[in-house]
Amino acid sequence: MQAAGLDALCIFYPARVAYLTGFHHIPTERPIALVIGSSGQSSLVVPAVEKEHAESSTSVDQVRIYFEYPGAEHPMESVVDVLTEMSARPERTGADHDGYVPYWGYRGPRLSDLVGMEPVDAELLVESLRRVKSKAELECIQLSCDWAARAHRRMQGVIQAGKTEMECYTPAAIETLFEMVREMPGWRPRGGDDTGITAMFVGGRATAMPHGFVKGHGIQVGDVLVSGAAANIDGYRSELERTMIVGEPSPEQRRAFEAMLALQSRAIEVMAPGVPAGEVELATLRVAEELGVADNLRHHVGHSIGLEGHEAPFLDRGDDAILEPGMVFTVEPGVYIKELGGFRHSDTVVITDDGCRVMTDYPRHIEDLIVGT
Repeated sequence: MQAAGLDALCIFYPARVAYLTGFHHIPTERPIALVIGSSGQSSLVVPAVEKEHAESSTSVDQVRIYFEYPGAEHPMESVVDVLTEMSARPERTGADHDGYVPYWGYRGPRLSDLVGMEPVDAELLVESLRRVKSKAELECIQLSCDWAARAHRRMQGVIQAGKTEMECYTPAAIETLFEMVREMPGWRPRGGDDTGITAMFVGGRATAMPHGFVKGHGIQVGDVLVSGAAANIDGYRSELERTMIVGEPSPEQRRAFEAMLALQSRAIEVMAPGVPAGEVELATLRVAEELGVADNLRHHVGHSIGLEGHEAPFLDRGDDAILEPGMVFTVEPGVYIKELGGFRHSDTVVITDDGCRVMTDYPRHIEDLIVGT
């Protein structure tokens, strides 16, 4: 902030507020804003429903309370009052957004409407910090990976033809959640309405849609299953996804699976400090073209992950980021064939000083992912 010549910085985006303060909240129509002065003073503006929560979970200098939204006086007026108290000049006020991000019917003035000019775009002041994870953050993400793998193993072990998807994965997730409670005294999920652990899968032709929904049609021999498992550790997340086959895979399923695995393996091979994020996708695309599946791709190779399930930068040909030690990505190129299904693994991978390391310890080969037999 000082290098940018800012008197104050307003942060409205929930994950950035959590990153800087430790205050995790459920976003609603009631604005929440963090205001930081150039000398380090800080004020958190929250509605009365968050008063005790904010006061007990953050160490900001001041928690300023307004009663309700929209209220007799709009909550954004409280943000401007804090800026005034910090002697922040409008031309030297930065923000990650021009006012509160509209949510759940929120309507309100922009910050620029109240201070007379558009704030300096200071989003990257926070995002540049979030991109490289600290040792403590990496420990949380690794623990998230470990619990996700445990939940996935339990889920995979009970998948059976004739059952619905929910019958297989719900008990596995709940049993793993109970283990987390027993083995980590004091643990609780942070951020939103997250239960702490997820383990699920989509089956059949719905997998050909990358964001296909569970249909509840029941698991059948020959189905392709695409799974997802994750755990919330102090608000930090990971991603573990696998493609599984119910019963003996057909030759077509094997070819699609092996093509997907080759794409993911190539992406992981390329990842190292100094490598452009876009090059990871381009290297994967070259393999897809060689294997004849380039037309079956539906998304980029992956994205960063941490306090949010999707973060920047992205393993995308349009992203100009350079990989650095401490960055954490999902690596998940997928092959989607309408008549056959979708094939996608996702692993959580951290960039190290001399390459990268896969944090999700789980089998990747088809022989280990045949289920229901």
